[in-house]
Amino acid sequence: MQAYSFTGYLKSEASEWHDCLENSLVFLRASWAGDWVGLPALLNTCIDFLHLSRVDLSQDASSMLSAAKHVALQIEQESATSSLVREPEYHNRLHVADVLTSMSIQIAIQSTQEIKLNPEWMACALLTVIAHDFGHTGKINRFPSEIEFHSVQLLRPILDECTVPAVWREAVERAIVNSDFAIVRKNHEAVQGQDFQCNQEWLNVFLNEADVMASATSKFGHALGESLAEEWKIIDFSAHHFVATPDGRRAFLNQLIFSSTPAQCLLMKERLPASCSSFRLEKNINSK
Repeated sequence: MQAYSFTGYLKSEASEWHDCLENSLVFLRASWAGDWVGLPALLNTCIDFLHLSRVDLSQDASSMLSAAKHVALQIEQESATSSLVREPEYHNRLHVADVLTSMSIQIAIQSTQEIKLNPEWMACALLTVIAHDFGHTGKINRFPSEIEFHSVQLLRPILDECTVPAVWREAVERAIVNSDFAIVRKNHEAVQGQDFQCNQEWLNVFLNEADVMASATSKFGHALGESLAEEWKIIDFSAHHFVATPDGRRAFLNQLIFSSTPAQCLLMKERLPASCSSFRLEKNINSK
């Protein structure tokens, strides 16, 4: 396997978490434009970053990380061998890498708080992220969680092969199904006023936040909006005319919800473009 330089990726100085996120996203785009590092290598780096590569890891956590590695490898292999199916403009491997990176930084920040994180929950979060858009075709949901249910169906044989326990299978599948943006508001309502715990509700919210974290930034959001417009244009979804416009960008930002301590540490509200002065952390998000 080729050795890659991960200069700037998941490197944090003291508590400069936003710089860690931004530099990591810059790294991903440089790699995407040139010699793509690949999801398996990125996942391994995230596992090391979160200290999940130790030998005393439980069987449950090990099985979930093994499943995550299988998914990452399958995504890369299918992309390399498929000459007939074009990779979506937005829901592609770069998006998966963005969300994986964001989730890893969220977990790292949360681990600095008072509650000790459960390694099984952390492994579950990485598996959930790597599989949350598994098999995404660039289309949109015709009914609630249609695409998300498809991702779960593709994932189940891998969960079987890696003998992921039922309790963690259910957690992963529920989080993926609940990543449909039509459900995001309910996910945030479920943790309103509650401290973080390594449970299903916070797993859902962490995934929802990680899913839009790169798009919420002024540095990367405009380009990602244009990519989504191109993806929707291919399927003739009418919103492609609006999503990448200034008004579409403002509408997107004004819908975002961030409930977690990591989102606060990353100063997601303060880092948004100045033109979005009406942004509120508790605004509802109703469409993907």
